Amino acid sequence: MAQSNILNEIANKVIKLMESEGINWSKPWKTTTKNNGQPISIYKQDYKGINRWHLGMTMAVMGYNSPVFATFNKWKEVGAKIKKGEKSHEVIFFKKIKITEKNEQGDQEEKMIPLLKTFRVFNADQVEGWEGNWLTDDAKQPTQNWDDVELADLIINSSGAAIEHRNQDQAFYMPSTDKIVMPERSQFKDDSGYYGTMFHELVHWTGHTSRLDRKFGTRFGNDTYAKEELIAELGAAMLSGIAKVDAEPRADHAKYLNGWIKGLKEQPKMIMAAASNAEKAAELIIKQSSDTNDLIKTLIAAE
Repeated sequence: MAQSNILNEIANKVIKLMESEGINWSKPWKTTTKNNGQPISIYKQDYKGINRWHLGMTMAVMGYNSPVFATFNKWKEVGAKIKKGEKSHEVIFFKKIKITEKNEQGDQEEKMIPLLKTFRVFNADQVEGWEGNWLTDDAKQPTQNWDDVELADLIINSSGAAIEHRNQDQAFYMPSTDKIVMPERSQFKDDSGYYGTMFHELVHWTGHTSRLDRKFGTRFGNDTYAKEELIAELGAAMLSGIAKVDAEPRADHAKYLNGWIKGLKEQPKMIMAAASNAEKAAELIIKQSSDTNDLIKTLIAAE
């Protein structure tokens, strides 16, 4: 499948969820990955970027209970067999490779070019005969002895972000002062609303010039602003999956849904860029929090 077709497939899944679920379009994916884990390979390696997002949505849409994916040959290597009639799912492998070519002056010069390949994978629910033999018999399964809300708070409080709670009804990030302003916890009807909003603003915080340096745009500048809002929404969903909290999307994002759907239909690559930026933001928050608090490192290792 060509790259454009893969991106169209991913964009179409997002569009379908946006059209069927409205503002809660990311909830089926977040609920699935919260309950069953983030997508991983047969080598127990996490899928990254657009693949993690795409396979997470695939788990939700297809109703898979397992987060494990592998190619036909890799399932065969562990003694498993693909069930009759099952269809594979696309993943993208991307890296930069060095080549040597002549420049305009006729001299040889090295340059980096992108290499993109696609692979077809099957979920563990699509195979039979797999006995989990990628794990050793004496492997100790990790346990958690803290609650999920405490974990979310640890990530937030250890991120390094300047956060101010005020008795008012707006949440926002101010690039000029590099500060997040949030309503008081007591003003939210539940934890889901609080963490969904907080994670969203934390992702905005990563876009500051001193960190990931993204363009924010203005409320009146449609495209740039809407794209940053989509990045923040995706990043918040990723963080809620990592923290294992049921974080709700921000209620005011209903006004962006039609624009996002239109943008994805016209430019499927937009979803790849947004997912990549969202993951970079989530990874930065987790890294800075983990560097500050060893308990978060323990949590990440135990997932």
